[in-house]
Amino acid sequence: MNLSDVQVLYRNSPRHVRGSFAGGAEQATQYYRRYVDFVLKHTTKRPGRILDVGCGNGWSTRLFRQEGHDAYGTDLHAGPLEAQKIDDLIPYVSADVQRLPFAAARFDVVAMHAVLEHVPDPERALQECLRVLRKGGRLVVVGPHLLSVGISLRVVWKETVKALRSGGRWVKRGPQTPFHPFGNTLLESYWFLGHHARHTMKKLIGGRSVRFLRRQPDPRPPFHSDNDACYFCNPMDLIAWARQTPGVRAIHWWASDLRLARFFWPFAGGTWVVLEKI
Repeated sequence: MNLSDVQVLYRNSPRHVRGSFAGGAEQATQYYRRYVDFVLKHTTKRPGRILDVGCGNGWSTRLFRQEGHDAYGTDLHAGPLEAQKIDDLIPYVSADVQRLPFAAARFDVVAMHAVLEHVPDPERALQECLRVLRKGGRLVVVGPHLLSVGISLRVVWKETVKALRSGGRWVKRGPQTPFHPFGNTLLESYWFLGHHARHTMKKLIGGRSVRFLRRQPDPRPPFHSDNDACYFCNPMDLIAWARQTPGVRAIHWWASDLRLARFFWPFAGGTWVVLEKI
């Protein structure tokens, strides 16, 4: 499948591709609170102008606005936003993060939640986000860590136990088996453990130009566990990109609310990266 076809799917599909809470603000707040709190922790200007990239149905944008910030939502779909049923003043623009329709240096913060792994050209998206940031502004990327060795070990353990409980028989890939970034069968889980460990070590050692590792997305709904991701999103790439790109630096790369995340971030399950335009 062509990676651009996934973008068409995100633009036109009314279901499956973004969080829907049936107009329930309380449930939506619980879902997005951790992301919003992380962004606000690293927002230096209050109130600030925030671009919420890939805002889905606008609930995270609404939360930023409730905190007193001038927040704008953008996503691929035409709208309207589910959150606009409660706050019809939420500004929303249908746009591709790879080609943002905003002037340079317009925002104090550009933030995204579970977006970068679905972008065909992650580096182009990062450059666009950097372009619309003012000097001293922050780019906050929150999402999964799809090269996580920790998650790979958990999946290997789960599939191994499943095989042992079934008397040594394990599930084999069939025509309806989804394509998970960590594998869907016992043999796949072991293969991805080696794959993720190898690429993690290469990225941690560094010394080469950053390589944004692509994957073939599975476009069949429902899209659980990032089957539809077209990029193995990980924090190492973002740190390396910042080191190699003039005018930007990495200032934070672990989940602030987890005590040991500062030490185990390369192997944990999430991407929590803050870059600053200098």
